[in-house]
Amino acid sequence: MVNSLAEAAAIVDRIGSPAVQTMFDVHNAVDEKMPHSDLIRKYFRYIRHIHVNELDGREPGTGDYDFAALLETLAALNYSGWVSLEAFDFSRDARVIAAHAMARLQSALPAAAIAKTI
Repeated sequence: MVNSLAEAAAIVDRIGSPAVQTMFDVHNAVDEKMPHSDLIRKYFRYIRHIHVNELDGREPGTGDYDFAALLETLAALNYSGWVSLEAFDFSRDARVIAAHAMARLQSALPAAAIAKTI
């Protein structure tokens, strides 16, 4: 089991293939000691995909995670990969969840200055 971005990066280094990289997942990074923006900066060369959700696993907008800071960091690093919504609570209609999450992420975009990338 991989428990941190540092462990994931170490595995990528050990494998030594450009075909093997890692991802950053907001929910799975809940126990990281470093602020998420700092983690992304530190391990950016390993990251090829981003999952966004609240720290409790629900969709963006149901908690108080700072998505603007996350998106600002990605923009500053010229990240051009996928950012995907990951949600675990489907007690509401999936379309409602998706619309709510997109509205929350789009509201964070002006601060991140990357409105055209989502």
